Formats: sequence, C-alpha cells, structure tokens
Amino acid sequence: MIERTLTYDELGLTTEEILTSMPSDADSLREVWTLIDEIRGFLQASFAFVTTGVDTIDRFKPGPIIMSQLKGSEALCWFVATAGQEFEAFQRQLTQEGDIVRIYLANEIGTIIAEKAADKMECVLQEQLTPKGLYRTNRYSPGYCGWQVNEQPILFDLFEPNVKVQQSEASLKPCGIHLTDSCLMIPIKSVSGVIGIGHKVSKREYICKNCGFDATCRRRR
Repeated sequence: MIERTLTYDELGLTTEEILTSMPSDADSLREVWTLIDEIRGFLQASFAFVTTGVDTIDRFKPGPIIMSQLKGSEALCWFVATAGQEFEAFQRQLTQEGDIVRIYLANEIGTIIAEKAADKMECVLQEQLTPKGLYRTNRYSPGYCGWQVNEQPILFDLFEPNVKVQQSEASLKPCGIHLTDSCLMIPIKSVSGVIGIGHKVSKREYICKNCGFDATCRRRR
C-alpha cells in the first residue's frame, strides 16, 4: 500500500479550481480567501492506494457502465483520498458557530481538497506506471454510474494487511477513514474508488450522460 500525507500547498490548488463552485460576489470571495488562510495552517489531506489483479473486480457489482470503462485492464488500483481529520474537526467547529456562509464555503472547499488529493494520488500512480509502459483509466467511485455505496466495506477490506498483527484498529483504516453502518466515509470529505491499469487503456472524457447522477455533480458544472 502506498500512503501519503499532503499539506495544503502540496495539493497545488489553482485559483480556477478553488473558484469553480464558489459564489462570485466580492464578500463571498473575501471569505473564501480568509477560510483558505485558516485551512492552510492545519490541513493534513492524504491518499492511499493498493494494486491488485483484475479478478478482484469479481468481488464487486460496479455495473455495466464502469465495467465497460475498465475493459482491457490488466490490473486494478483501489484508492481512498481525504481532506483529513483536521478538516473534519474544522467543519464541526464552523457548524457549532452557526455561520451559514462559512459553513457552505468550507463544504465546497473540502470537496475540492478531497478531489485534489485523489488527483495527486493519480500522479503518483502514473509515476509508477510510466516506466513499465502502462496507462490508467479514469477513476470510478461507489455511488456513481450504478455502483452501490454498500460495497464500500469490500473496497476498504483490500487495504487490510494479509496477516493481521497486533495493531490498533485505527492503523488498519487507510488514511484514518472509517465507514459508518450506512457506508458513509468519515471524514465526510473523502473519496474512494477504482482505476484500471493496462498497456491499452486510457483516460477519457467523463461521459456524464451515462452516469445518471444529478446536476449537483462538480463534473457537470
């Protein structure tokens, strides 16, 4: 398993990425930059991934859309990425303070941070693949394209060591992420999923019309 921790600056967020889903009025933008200054001081985002044989997909029912996109893969990369426990605590603090604007803006920033951590994961993965002449597909997550979120526990099991020695329960959770009984990831600003690996696969434009997810998806904006 490869696991990395990332500071805010290491994420390499651009102004365009930050402002993608933000209100454009001057007061909101000032609050965005104030929040970012606060977040930069504590953020510990992270990602982790493991690679397995392609037959691991048989443990899941990701649906025909994802299976078609993984076609031709010779191996699979299973990943998680998160904005981190510190960001989760920050969101709880904002909720207690009750500032609706800051709560909303931090929620949007957290989503961007989790996705950017996943982007960094892909970069590290590709660094391993390139010398071998391998490529990767898009990443696909439970909850999208017909893949049910109740299969999250199967995905998380792939990160556990083959031989369990005396370790704390927390150490077995990739990036400190745990699942609730309803398969919600905590910290909430986390993503997980699968990427296909092979000599003849490639990343493609996301085909939103096939997904069935609603207009709240950031990729539709």
